[in-house]
Amino acid sequence: MLSCFGLHADEMLLAFAVWLCSLPLIAFMVIPLFGLGTAGVVALGVLIVLMGICWGACGWKIGHDNSEMKRNQ
Repeated sequence: MLSCFGLHADEMLLAFAVWLCSLPLIAFMVIPLFGLGTAGVVALGVLIVLMGICWGACGWKIGHDNSEMKRNQ
């Protein structure tokens, strides 16, 4: 899809879009209960979790792609 950004960049963009869409939910739920500082920490935590999931998925895909290429040679 977005080959100009490199391998599997579309997963990273999807994770970023999910994070952006989750920010209003975090704002409506966390800011009234715990405050702005806690909401920032929660938003950062969600970003780190999503990037970790993306890193795992991309790593699995790259490893899986490499093993298929070795089998086909």
